[in-house]
Formats: sequence, C-alpha cells, structure tokens
Amino acid sequence: MQTSKVTAALQRIRTEQDRLLRRRKRLLEAVENAAEHRKNFTLRRLCRRLEDANSRLEQLEAVQSELERDHGTREYVISSLFLHQCFKDLTKNSFEQFFFITGCEIDGRFILDQKAEFEHSKRNAVAVVGEPKSTHRLLIKLEEFGHRLLAHFHSHPGNGLGMTLPSITDRGFQQRLESAGYPTVAAIFSRDGYVRFFRLDENLTIAIHGTGAEEVEPNVYHLSNIHSS
Repeated sequence: MQTSKVTAALQRIRTEQDRLLRRRKRLLEAVENAAEHRKNFTLRRLCRRLEDANSRLEQLEAVQSELERDHGTREYVISSLFLHQCFKDLTKNSFEQFFFITGCEIDGRFILDQKAEFEHSKRNAVAVVGEPKSTHRLLIKLEEFGHRLLAHFHSHPGNGLGMTLPSITDRGFQQRLESAGYPTVAAIFSRDGYVRFFRLDENLTIAIHGTGAEEVEPNVYHLSNIHSS
C-alpha cells in the first residue's frame, strides 16, 4: 500500500478509536449508575454494548499494528533540549527514575515531547518499579485525550556506554508492550549522558532535532555539556 494511503488509513482508524473511547467512557459511567441502582436488565444491556465497543477497539488495534508494520520503519523525533531535560530529571539523585513519554503523531512520525509521570512501588539505586494502579490510571488518561504511550525512559546506575544495555526486566517490559501493539520505544540513560533507544523488533529510527546529542552507535547517543544543561 502506498505511504499516503497507509497514513490516511491510520488516521481514519485513530478517529474511530477516539469515537469508541468516548463511547466506552459513557458506557462505563452508565454501567456504574445501573449497578448502583440495581437496574439488572439495563446493566446486562449496557455490558453487551461495552463488550462490543471493547471488541471493536481490539480489532482496530490489530489492523493498526499491521498497517504500521507495513508502513515501514517507525520514526521517533525528539528535541535535543527535551532529551537533556529528561536526562536531568532521570539523574537528579542516586535512585533510578522511570517515566512514560507521549506526544503528537504527525505523518506517521512519533514526536516524543511530553513526560507522563506516575507513582512508584519500588525505587532505589539499582531498580525502579511503577505502581500498577498509578500506571493504569495514566494509560486511561492518555486514551481519554487521544494519546498513546510512545516511549518509556529510565536511568541506570553507573557510567559508560555499557550501562545503557537493557536488563532482562527491561526487555521483558518492552516485549509486553510490543506484543500488545504499542508503538513504544524504550530509552535507557547512564549517569554520564549516554542514551540508548531500542525496540526488540529493531523497527525504529531516531531523529534528534537540534544539537547537543552525538550519535556514537546506531540509536545510541552521548549528550554534551550535561553539567550545564
């Protein structure tokens, strides 16, 4: 399929997803009200409609994932200024830090430009774990605003390029996201300014807008002047 046709098809899918997400939100509110007032017949009818909406969303996500794979390599665009700010936030103390990234999707390109933070259930110098309820609420909020989880950034202890290599836990989390159809890219930051972007399917290109980030390996960068950023 031609690139322009794929882009148009993806836009139609996202428009329909937005409509269904709004409908699902209204249905969930109606289900809660029917359950509270014990309107059993109405509750059963609403639950069937909710199942239909969820089924339709799952179908659209499957088609979307297939089109995105056929569309070619995923391109992620990020400002070097935003990248430096993320580094500063991720390394502000000795504990590991972790947050999600969202942003605009323009002509099939993913613009990484907004942090989406959540609570942590565990956080120390060598590990960080998101609190499940908090991350779930955040993902619901992104859906409500028509946004997707585009990236997750976290820090590792230590210096050097090798400290940006993903752990088994990192790879497992990324695998779950890719298997679920998320277009998400991961980024790992060392304490001295190295950043590694990765997807397990290796379907990515990174475009840095601005200066201050030098590519040292494919999809691996070193941030300059980090102590003055």
